[in-house]
Amino acid sequence: MKTISALFLAAGMAGLPALSQAAGEMGDTAKKVSAMPTRGAEMARPHFKATGKPVSAARGEVVYIDHCAVCHGLHGKGDGPRSAFFVPGQQYIADLSNAQFVRGRDDQLLNSIREGLNRYPEPAYAMPQFKYILSDEEIRSVLVYVKTLPSHSTKK
Repeated sequence: MKTISALFLAAGMAGLPALSQAAGEMGDTAKKVSAMPTRGAEMARPHFKATGKPVSAARGEVVYIDHCAVCHGLHGKGDGPRSAFFVPGQQYIADLSNAQFVRGRDDQLLNSIREGLNRYPEPAYAMPQFKYILSDEEIRSVLVYVKTLPSHSTKK
């Protein structure tokens, strides 16, 4: 047992020069990180640039499939693969194929897409804040596409 302890001690001491070199290199990184603005000092801003492409349902469908269908499902019924992990009675995913839910709520839906849905204390968001992921054109295109979902569900 003493031999094993001595081996661990020797192995640990052999790594000390590498650790001190890594700590020196990390010191530079720590200085750079500490020079960055703190969370409350400056609000985070989207990091993308507008593409200048027009808002359209076709473009919104592509964005919806990439970012929204995992929870909302391909047809907006709230039956995406991730919906299986939501707690019944505490979490739900809106049925976007319901015309009553979508009609006349453009501003509210845009705000929900941009700001996400925070149903728990921060930072636990039930729906991400897409303002940091998508451009405003993409967000508006998703809304245009979502408004077509009720007509798709009635055709089936």
